Amino acid sequence: MKVLFFHRNAEWLGIEYLSSVLKSAGHDTKLIFDPGSGDIEYKFKFLDNFFDISKKMVKKAKAYSPDLIAFSCLTNLYPWVSKMASLIKDEMDIPIIVGGLHPTILPEYVIKNPNIDMICLGEGEEAILELLENMQNNKSDYSIKNIWFKQNGKIIRNPMRPLIQNLDYLPFPDKDIFREYGCFSERLYVMTGRGCPYQCTYCFNSYYRKLLNTDGQPYVRRRSVENVIEELIFFKGKYNLKEIFFYDDIFTINDAWISKFCKLYKQKIRLPFKILVHPKTINEETMRLLADAGCIYVDIGIESGSEELRYKLLKRNMSNQDIINTAKILKKVKIRFCTLNMVGFPTETRQQMWKTYELNENIKPDGTIVSFFYPFPNTELADYCLKNSFLEQQDYERICNGEGGYKAGTVLRNIELQEARRLQVLIPILTKTPHFLHPLIKKIPVTNFTRIISIFFLSISRNRNIRFKESLTMFIKSHYLYFLTK
Repeated sequence: MKVLFFHRNAEWLGIEYLSSVLKSAGHDTKLIFDPGSGDIEYKFKFLDNFFDISKKMVKKAKAYSPDLIAFSCLTNLYPWVSKMASLIKDEMDIPIIVGGLHPTILPEYVIKNPNIDMICLGEGEEAILELLENMQNNKSDYSIKNIWFKQNGKIIRNPMRPLIQNLDYLPFPDKDIFREYGCFSERLYVMTGRGCPYQCTYCFNSYYRKLLNTDGQPYVRRRSVENVIEELIFFKGKYNLKEIFFYDDIFTINDAWISKFCKLYKQKIRLPFKILVHPKTINEETMRLLADAGCIYVDIGIESGSEELRYKLLKRNMSNQDIINTAKILKKVKIRFCTLNMVGFPTETRQQMWKTYELNENIKPDGTIVSFFYPFPNTELADYCLKNSFLEQQDYERICNGEGGYKAGTVLRNIELQEARRLQVLIPILTKTPHFLHPLIKKIPVTNFTRIISIFFLSISRNRNIRFKESLTMFIKSHYLYFLTK
């Protein structure tokens, strides 16, 4: 059977794992990719007006003649998925399945899309394999767990299957389908586990855990060190890599695992790498091991400099002192770090927003990212916004349709919007300039020029030249490939 994946903007590990599982079972897969003119990091949206590749993508899909078309859909990608599904249905009578974050959060909403035939909730590897086997055998089985079907005008809502506990069972991700479009070259994106142990009110993980009702099975699962190292050896031999980015929600959740990993990584891989950490999972001994193994950079989620906001509203239970101690440890072991922050929370005051600046000024990170809070559907904080008039029903419906995003601004009402806009731009500048200039910088009006300066400071401090190169390369290479499509 032939499965055609559609995706936009960047390499996606979820699709790579699905493709690998299907190929291991003897099926054929292909990817149609839209670089998206930098939807997330580097935005060149004006180019979409000159390089509309939608029709070329459909032509390429028809030439492949797939048995199934599959999308993996984040919330901000839903408008594009909906558009492409409509264009495909106009030209092809092929079943379309949509999986990923958005249909998992809003299954009732997505399944009603007239151009979507099936949705997959949660993990898709076992579900899509079962679906393909049934299709191959001309078997009409509408009871596949994790998949919702449409049949004769009715929706069949199947229950969730248990999470995959043995992640070593999965084959290595099929990265070639994205490499064809220039989505990566020097940096390898890897995940060593699935799930997050925390339940922050703004995050998908808290809702997902409740949805699964795991019946005592672990929600946080991790591959063996040996399996991870084997994957790294394989891709290091296949590609000309300069660094690794471990994309786990929190890399430092098990000290014993880290100790074993660092020893083998230093022996067999010896490439610089980056990770994401949580201040409550940091200690000096573990960070020394990671630094010695090659860790050069970490991202830390601070979200807000206000302890009151973090504890009461976000359920991100860590003190300012925890964050300060983490920064001291990282500086001591000589690992650079970037903080991840948000502004524009419901109930957030100007004083609380400026505490985010003050905390960053205290710890002096190497990079600072400031985003707007975005109320993802069905999260605890989105429900709070609805109940307390920070979010109107019509705005919530826009979010369900995938409009807006944490980079685009805010859809909330009754917040300190002007101050949030200022601080999103100014904090990255303030944390990278001498303190004696801060009184002057705080008076600078927010303009397109100051936004460019803010992005510049972030880019040089986080060494984001690799991500910029990836964005530019995938745009050029993807459009060249579609130019060749007749």
